[in-house]
Amino acid sequence: MENGLKQRLVNRIKQAGAFDVRVADPNVGFEHALENKHPLDIWELCKSVIVFAIARPPQNNNTYIGVYAPWPEKQRYLGPVPPDLQSVDYAMQRLAGLFVSSITLEGIDLLLTDGYNVLWGIPQAKLAAFEAGIGVYGRSGLIIHPELGNRIILGAILTDAVLEPDHRLEGFEPCKDCDRCIKMCPAQAFDPEKPYPHSWSRETCTAKRSQIAEQGFYCHNCFAVCPAGKYADKELVCVGKSQSFFAPHRTSNRTLDI
Repeated sequence: MENGLKQRLVNRIKQAGAFDVRVADPNVGFEHALENKHPLDIWELCKSVIVFAIARPPQNNNTYIGVYAPWPEKQRYLGPVPPDLQSVDYAMQRLAGLFVSSITLEGIDLLLTDGYNVLWGIPQAKLAAFEAGIGVYGRSGLIIHPELGNRIILGAILTDAVLEPDHRLEGFEPCKDCDRCIKMCPAQAFDPEKPYPHSWSRETCTAKRSQIAEQGFYCHNCFAVCPAGKYADKELVCVGKSQSFFAPHRTSNRTLDI
C-alpha cells in the first residue's frame, strides 16, 4: 500500500487549493451507486478513489441567470449580472470550475509521474465523498462537511494506485435537530417522516428547479439556510490554513413566492 504516495498526493492537492482530501476504497461501500455508476463499473482497474473539496464561492439565493436552457441540454446560459450581485461573486462563480480542474490536474500529474494510471470527471462525486469521509448526506441530499457545511464543490480522481483508504464519518449528525431546508424548499421535496438522507427526492427537486429556472432564477435555498459548518456565517475570506481561495459566506435568504 502506497502510504508515502498518499501523503504526497494529499499535500500536493491541498497546496493547489483544496480544503480537504480523502481516499475511498472502491471495494468497500458504494452500495448506493446508481446502475453503471459504481467506480468499478466506470473503470475495472480502479484501486482508489481520491476525493477533494473546495469551499463553494459566494452565491446569491435565487439569482437571475438570464436565458434558460432546458434541462436535457445540460447547460445554463448566464445572462446579465443584476445590480445586487457583486462582480466578485459572479467572477468567482465562473472561476470555481476552473479552480477544481486546476487542482485535479495537480493530482493527476503526481500520479502519472509516479507511473500510475488515472481517470477523472466521474459521476456521483457526492457518493464518493460520503464513502471517503469528506462529509455526510444532509436532509437536502447535499454533502455536509464538518467545517464548511454544505458550501463545498467536489472533485474526484480514480487511480490504479493502492492508497490507504479513509472511512465514512461516524458520529457527525448535523441534521439531527434541524429542518430549515425542509421549511424553505419551494418544491416540498422533503419527506419529514423519512430519515435522512432518504428524506430528499431528487426527482421532485429537479422538476421544481426546472420550473423556477424558466422564470430566470436559480433555487439555492437549501444552501442559503443551512447553518452547518464552522465558516457558514463568515463573509468571503481566504482560509489560510488550506490555501483555499473560495471560502463560504451566508447567502441571501430571498425566496420566490411560488
